[in-house]
Amino acid sequence: MLRRRQLLAASTTTLPLFLALSACAGPNPLAGPPPLSSDVRGLFDAVTDEQNLIWIYKRTMASYSAEAPALSALLAEHQAHLAQLRAMIVEPPGKTIPGTVTRKPAVPGTPAAAVAQLRAAEQSATTVQLRRLARAAAPLAQLYASIAASEATHVSALTALAARSHG
Repeated sequence: MLRRRQLLAASTTTLPLFLALSACAGPNPLAGPPPLSSDVRGLFDAVTDEQNLIWIYKRTMASYSAEAPALSALLAEHQAHLAQLRAMIVEPPGKTIPGTVTRKPAVPGTPAAAVAQLRAAEQSATTVQLRRLARAAAPLAQLYASIAASEATHVSALTALAARSHG
């Protein structure tokens, strides 16, 4: 019985202190989830960008099946990039990994123009990844650098494909 009285006495003296300290620490549960960090926002953007590239590749391959063998390896690399990016994300409460394509350009009317569109998309993606890696934490920066290097090789491969198609 004495222990219970001591505990109650201690709790009445420490309760105001506990309440004062707890008001200063930690997130406010009534304010909702905290905003996403810049790394998580960057990952979400990178996922969306890869989905957009995958969509363009698939549409081009569906429209110009003769180009599909040359484009399929590049598409597979983008699918691997997407899997790597998704693996880095721990879904924050109330947020989901983007799953929709945000840019759906029309496929040009000729295979050469379609390859040129892919080459421009790859060049743009390389530039975006390089900008992204400058702001990212080390593990993400390494991944972004790897993806940017891959996309730069895609530009070269598409340039060669365009030259073969014309010559």
